[in-house]
Parts: sequence; C-alpha cells; structure tokens
Amino acid sequence: MSKAGRTDMLTLMAMHWNQQKIYTLAITLTRRYQKTTKALQNQLLNLESLKVELAVTESQLEDWLNEVKEWADTAATTTTNDADALASRIEVLVASIKRRSQRLYKDTDGNKGRARIRRKIREEKGTLTSIVEKYNRMVPNTETLCLETILSGETAWPWQLPHSDSVNFRTKRKAFDIMMSLRRLQEEQKILVAEMNNHWRYLSTRADALRELSCCFAKETIKNSQCGLTEEGLKGLQCIIHRKQRKSEI
Repeated sequence: MSKAGRTDMLTLMAMHWNQQKIYTLAITLTRRYQKTTKALQNQLLNLESLKVELAVTESQLEDWLNEVKEWADTAATTTTNDADALASRIEVLVASIKRRSQRLYKDTDGNKGRARIRRKIREEKGTLTSIVEKYNRMVPNTETLCLETILSGETAWPWQLPHSDSVNFRTKRKAFDIMMSLRRLQEEQKILVAEMNNHWRYLSTRADALRELSCCFAKETIKNSQCGLTEEGLKGLQCIIHRKQRKSEI
C-alpha cells in the first residue's frame, strides 16, 4: 500500500471512529455518570464512617486538609518515594540490625563469622542511614527520626505516637485522600451533567432537523401523489400528518 493510500485509510478509520463515538456518546455518558455516582456515594459513606470513628467535625477535617497541604508544599518528595514504604523498610532494617547484633557473640564463636556479621551490620546501617534521610525529608518535623535513637533500644515509632490532637499524621493523610477523592468525584459529576446537557441539546437540534425534513418529504409526497384530492383535501391530509407526528413525539 502506498503512503497516500495509508493516509487515506487512516483518515477513513479516524472518521469512522469519531462517528461511532457520536453514536455511543449517550450510552457512554450515562454509564460514566452511574459509575461516578456510585463511587461518590461510597466515598461519602467512607467519610462518614471516619468522622464517627474519630469523633471529628467537618471543621476539624478541613484543618487536617490544610495541614496535609502545607506539609505537601514544603516537603521535597518525588513520586517514587512513599513515606509508608520507607517506614516499613526502616522497621525491617532496624529489626535486622538488632537481631544481628544479638547474634554477634551469642551464636558465633569464630572471628570469621563475627567479621561477616559486622560487615552485614555496616551495610545495613549504611542503607538505613540513607532511608532515614529520605524519610525525614518527606515527613513533618514532628515525625523525623534519629538514627542513634531508633538503634539504642525499644523506641516507639513516630507514626505510632499520638499527636497533640490525638491523631497521627497517617490518619490525617487517610482523611485527606478520602476528601480529595470526594471532591474530584463531585467535580467529575458536574462535568458529566454539563456534557449530557450539551449532548441532549445536540440531539434536540438533530431531531428538529429530522422533523423539518419529514414535513418537507410529506408535502412533496402529497403534491406528487395521484390521489385526486382537492386543495382543501391536501391541506387536511397535511394536518393529519402533523397531528400524528406530534403524537409520536409525546
């Protein structure tokens, strides 16, 4: 196939695809609206459950929303770094370092075995230092970690400690996600309603055009027919056709 032939074929395919979109747009918008409405109702239920569980008001949720926004604006984060994943990784590394430190003289008698364990501990401490630095850049100052503190003994993790308002930052982020999802769905619902209204207007104009064409076709058919009606009879027949069209619209 030549280049011009391929171009023509792609053009025809694009035109057909656009035409199919017009034919199925009403169904697509309806399904999308139903899906969005269902998701919106689920998020409303989740938000109400969270408000009951934490015994918070709408104004408190707005305060949490602003707090998370402020943290997000000041935190130097990337899309590949997730604070929850880093926190889990920190817990695993700290537990591993403590376990190896306990085994250093308990389960190993030879110097080679101890040297191997010390090397593993140094490697894991280096990895832990890097992850702790990343984590501290992603969280508020109230949840920053100190390497010496978390390795010194049994220390409660910052994400497990109660804050001044008895709610940790992870819970606030969960409420933030629910509220932002709720707002996005509400905005999408408004857009869908506007799109459905525009499509309805488009279909109405097409229906008006079809009615006009139908009337013209009926008039031409009557004029060209060999029915032997008088001029008054032709007008009466046209009235009957118009009345039937109106009934079909109702």
